[in-house]
Amino acid sequence: MSASLFVPELVPRDPDLLEARARELATPAASEGEGVEERLVAFRLMGRPCALSAGMVLRAVARLSRPLPVPLKDGGERLVAFVEELPVPVLDLEGYAAGAPRAPVGLESHPALLLDTAQGPVAVAVEGPLDLLEDHLALAAAAGDPERIRFAGMLAKGALALDPVWLKDWAEKGACP
Repeated sequence: MSASLFVPELVPRDPDLLEARARELATPAASEGEGVEERLVAFRLMGRPCALSAGMVLRAVARLSRPLPVPLKDGGERLVAFVEELPVPVLDLEGYAAGAPRAPVGLESHPALLLDTAQGPVAVAVEGPLDLLEDHLALAAAAGDPERIRFAGMLAKGALALDPVWLKDWAEKGACP
């Protein structure tokens, strides 16, 4: 014969406080509000710690294979590297920020973020090391930032958060032949 487990009756001490807390947790503002941790991919850009929402990144590439220049119809060239046996265009975010693109050999073995664009995946070369972190936006950047690279603001831990819309647009434009 098995004995049944006695479950005591639970009596809330302050039902109003519990109801208020339940309403607060149930509102969308509680889950999307300021200070909510977001998963980010961290990297360096011109020596500064930066991050991008992990939801934008298809794959974080720890070591990019050597990009090869591929001729285009108009006579120009586009850098392409293989990521998981798939040829993808490579854009140098570090070089763009510095105003001087790095040579293909200089991109080899550096990390890259594989982004999904309308033209397909694009590898955006950055400086490492890559890391996964959780943080939230503490300070928002002013609208209409005239800098070459647009930031969404600064994270609570001090890294600069890249503007994901700007980065996707930049990658799409750079990937177009």
